[in-house]
Amino acid sequence: IGNDIVDLSSAEKQSNWRRKGFLDKVYSSNEQAMILEASTPDVLVWKLWSMKESAYKARLKVHKRIQLNPKAFECQILSEDKGMVTCGGKIYRTVSEINDDFVHTHAYVEGFDTTLSSKVISINQRHFGSKQLYNAMISSVAISMSCDAGDVVIEKNSLGIPELYRMGQKMPQLCSLSHHGRYGAYLTTTL
Repeated sequence: IGNDIVDLSSAEKQSNWRRKGFLDKVYSSNEQAMILEASTPDVLVWKLWSMKESAYKARLKVHKRIQLNPKAFECQILSEDKGMVTCGGKIYRTVSEINDDFVHTHAYVEGFDTTLSSKVISINQRHFGSKQLYNAMISSVAISMSCDAGDVVIEKNSLGIPELYRMGQKMPQLCSLSHHGRYGAYLTTTL
């Protein structure tokens, strides 16, 4: 599993996707055609980016040390909120939430049949936004596991992938964290 969030206001200020060469570097010719034909190209640029990034995070959990090459992740839009990303012969299903403020996408390997739980939160980017996000996910996991939140911690492995631990033991749940600008999002599996 993987997830990604894009704060549309921050993206507008930080990234000029219309600059020469940007689309060629990140998007396939099919994806570029979709963007240029879209009624809201700014939103589609970040939706496709979010799909690619969330699929990358899901792929990293399995294949370890892969390099992010956005063009290797080919996106297809299946409906307003559902999509598919193909990379290296694997298919990743995606679900995107889009509103005026953000694009949030989570991805999972096709055939993954565990229930997923995701949440977007507003974070204070000046005051430990990632800590807010970690605490929100820990609280959610503790509630779902009927345990004390003080017993659950998030530790990053050698690849920087977050993993859940309870009282020193690795938990079977998978998780993914993402933050950008004013928003953070997490995704966990539920057992």
